[in-house]
Amino acid sequence: MHQTQAVRPTPWAESEDIRLLQGVATAMVRLAETTGTESLSRPYPEEAQQALNDTVLACLLLKADPPESLPKLVEWAALRPIDRWSITLPADAIRPGSLLLDKATRQPTQLCYEWAVDAEESTALSERPFMGTAATRCREEEYPEAYQAFRSLLIRRPVLTYRDLVTLPSADDGLLGPLGELLHDIYQPAPASYLDRKRRIYTTCGRCRTLLHPTTTGGMWCERRTCQDRDSVRPGREFRADDDGGVHLLIGPLRQWVAAPGILEERLARRLVKCGADVELWPDYGAYGMRVRLPDGTTLAVEHKDWASPALLGRRAAPPLSGPPYDRCVWVVPSARLHEQPTYRMVFERYRPSPSPELISDRELVDTVRKAAGPRLSGVDTTSDEPAEGLF
Repeated sequence: MHQTQAVRPTPWAESEDIRLLQGVATAMVRLAETTGTESLSRPYPEEAQQALNDTVLACLLLKADPPESLPKLVEWAALRPIDRWSITLPADAIRPGSLLLDKATRQPTQLCYEWAVDAEESTALSERPFMGTAATRCREEEYPEAYQAFRSLLIRRPVLTYRDLVTLPSADDGLLGPLGELLHDIYQPAPASYLDRKRRIYTTCGRCRTLLHPTTTGGMWCERRTCQDRDSVRPGREFRADDDGGVHLLIGPLRQWVAAPGILEERLARRLVKCGADVELWPDYGAYGMRVRLPDGTTLAVEHKDWASPALLGRRAAPPLSGPPYDRCVWVVPSARLHEQPTYRMVFERYRPSPSPELISDRELVDTVRKAAGPRLSGVDTTSDEPAEGLF
């Protein structure tokens, strides 16, 4: 499929081309989580076979050359920008040059996860089933500390050994409480594609602590954009493949939708406190990201959203359905994201179904807190002592 992407005002839910793209994205995520996209093995996930069938049919209807096999479809997703597919999408739904898979590793890009989770039937690819279960159990036992500890664990330790999985639930502090048994469901044996086969070593990212993926050129790749966009990936802790019973990695949906934004939420929360705000992370068992009470008494419900696609983010715009009361609901995106995509806000506004939440940058939120604090911050150093990536 080499035709130029067209634009037509087809309703999102009625577009066969949108469903095709969602299906291929879902297939790529499923493959990465099961057989791996580099060395496919049968049986293929049902979503992958269906995506191949749908793509072949679409090509045949357009009299275009279809992918001959699932490995060929994977190659398309890694090498052929979506705007070069013969599909018609709404305006600004895709930035030119966007790929579903990283070229060097064949791992899903963030955009791939976003298109996969946009599909209505993709709840298994989101964090909601897991975090919903955790919230329900903690609420039933009136144990908010366990929920906080559980969420912090996912953010700060996306890689565990089997020994960790066994010992953490019964650790002396006992903070995980009723959630300890969930660890075996959400931490799975680390995929062999992350393994340095010569040294039999898994290496974590020195910034976000998830596993780094070896590339075909001998480098290392991190799935987080804010780590990968630095001058170079910073290697962190190394694990031998057989360390303490084997290495386990947090499942993709929780790395993508809990751990990655959680790093930025914790960092932003520390900055806001330093500027004079009172901050509560994940209030009411994760009803929303953080409750920020400004020095002037205004209360904000804040979610940190570092999405590649402003269109897909805009489609999900909605205020929290529960949680502590607030005066304003805002979604915060990194200033760097707005800088690299000057039309980001405009596209978000075009696709949003409701007027709330507001979309602001992390820099704007910090400035809002500073203004609310007024003279009280006079003489106080509010510059950040955090690492540069992911702040402004």
